[in-house]
Amino acid sequence: MQIKNFFKLDIGHNRIFGLDILRMLAILFVVFSHSASLLPDTVYTFFDLFYFDGVCIFFVLSGFLIGNIIIKSVEKNGFSRSELFTFWIRRWFRTLPSYYLFVLILGVLSKVFITGFPLRAIIPFLFFSQNLTHANDSFFGESWSLSVEEWFYLSIPLLLFFSVNFFKINFKRSLILVSVALLLFSTFLRYYMYSSGHLPEMVDYRRVVIMRMDNLMYGVIGAYLSFYYHHFWTKNKYKFFVTGIVLMLAWKVLSYLYPNIESFYYVNLFYPLFCMAVLCLLPLLSQYSLKKYGKIATAVTYISLISYSLYLIHFSLIKKLLIDNIFSSFFAGSGIEFMVLKNVFYWVASILGALLLYKYFEIPTMKLRDKIKFK
Repeated sequence: MQIKNFFKLDIGHNRIFGLDILRMLAILFVVFSHSASLLPDTVYTFFDLFYFDGVCIFFVLSGFLIGNIIIKSVEKNGFSRSELFTFWIRRWFRTLPSYYLFVLILGVLSKVFITGFPLRAIIPFLFFSQNLTHANDSFFGESWSLSVEEWFYLSIPLLLFFSVNFFKINFKRSLILVSVALLLFSTFLRYYMYSSGHLPEMVDYRRVVIMRMDNLMYGVIGAYLSFYYHHFWTKNKYKFFVTGIVLMLAWKVLSYLYPNIESFYYVNLFYPLFCMAVLCLLPLLSQYSLKKYGKIATAVTYISLISYSLYLIHFSLIKKLLIDNIFSSFFAGSGIEFMVLKNVFYWVASILGALLLYKYFEIPTMKLRDKIKFK
């Protein structure tokens, strides 16, 4: 009974189960995609048939949720400097403590167990500058997507603040102008880099901040429609949902037809098409809540709750450091039993570790943010 309570999480009564489903799928897709080297090619290829881009789902969902937070805050309290700083503080208390904890853990373990690991490689990761213009795999490679989000948290409220307070454009108009402008900026930047032949210079443009900011803007536009055109948003939710499913299937087919990451489709249409598909799912899923939770619904919500911790722990720590380096001799066999052992360890250690991190570190640090307010 005590062990059960040790892992038990409180599920709030105001959770939106539809968004929990989306968040759960996103993190499972991400964790699965990083398990490629742990599986035989035939097995991975089979499961890949059911794979969708988890990072894009996270980006659109994050844009939607953050957009709603900003809209509701500004419409209620106005857009003063205190509102701006309060937003940043609440966001940073949500993401930074766990992130910096892992930068510390990974830095120490990498220095101890990886020969020749330079501690200076960590410096860009302290300021989220590791992938502003180029991808960086020197350390904590998967954090590229968090870097995109952190720059989104910093830049969007700031741009809106200046638009409202200095250029005197009302907030509603500022929101759609800034969202569309940033969406078009990244989209046309990818097209320019592709058409001018500069794309190879980016190393891997898919993980560069300035190349992916548009993904979040689809979610912000969804928040704009949800709040200011709520009747339209809710009335057409089933039509949008069916459209989203069709777009996802089209995206899947086209991704198999044009797998080259430097092809015209992949550079220019891959992300917009999938982000639009996710956006179309939101009108229905953002209104889907539960009054009672069965075992399956509880499991879905648990995975959703620990998704950020699971994102931080599963790859650089569990996969690269523990399986591939520190305990590599233990997992060195080539038989089926070693493959099963590696996969069981990868998933169980990632999920249990994320559960403990969320309950005993992430929740306590999030509670601190409620004590800080700017007047």
